Amino acid sequence: MLRWVLTLLTAFPLLPVCAQSVNNQFWLETMINYPFASSFNLENAVVFSTVAESPRWRSVDYTPTLEYSLTQHFDLMAAVTTAFTEQMEGYNSVEVRPMLGTRIHITPNQRVLLRTLIRVEQRNFLNLETEEWTYVWRPRLRVESLIPISKRSYFEDKLWYGILDAELLFAVDDDVEERFANRFRLRTGIGYRLNYTSRFEFLFMLQKSKNGINDSFESSDNVFRFRYKLYLNKSKPSTLSGSGN
Repeated sequence: MLRWVLTLLTAFPLLPVCAQSVNNQFWLETMINYPFASSFNLENAVVFSTVAESPRWRSVDYTPTLEYSLTQHFDLMAAVTTAFTEQMEGYNSVEVRPMLGTRIHITPNQRVLLRTLIRVEQRNFLNLETEEWTYVWRPRLRVESLIPISKRSYFEDKLWYGILDAELLFAVDDDVEERFANRFRLRTGIGYRLNYTSRFEFLFMLQKSKNGINDSFESSDNVFRFRYKLYLNKSKPSTLSGSGN
């Protein structure tokens, strides 16, 4: 995991250069999970996000994600995100984003959980001012880890745990004029599992964005994410944990 992250940091310098704009974003996230039928989990995620600097924007996303545990090493997932963004410059948009993906568990049932999350999403944008749709396919690749701190297992109650992951997002259609379609994200944070039902997480995410794969990074965002995870149906506990955005 550390070698992979260091490789990404070498390829994508994290310190912003003078030409880059730097923003501070705040995300409030609620994720309600409902496991059922032994191997399934339905996550309903609601995210409110905004930026501290001007021009300010606000966005609300809703994402239902259905997961299926195929084996202890492989999960399958499908989701559809609906997002409304209100821009302060007279531009409002709606995004509909269907997604298919898989999570590969590299170290299942071990103390430190190391996993890869591979997703492909179709981003469909509606400009509410011009009523025009644009479309772009975007693969996503994330390496993620959960690290128990106060106890030996991530699945124990009253547990503090660490979060570390890195992700690449890149558009595959060069004809689509979408600003900042390609991104690199590095996240680190801490979580507290009160019990099976309630978990709280705070993450800091460094997000670097650019228009094309071969372009230089034009934007660097400091994203502060506050998250509450609720797990229902305790009679059928699940090890599935949702996509995590």
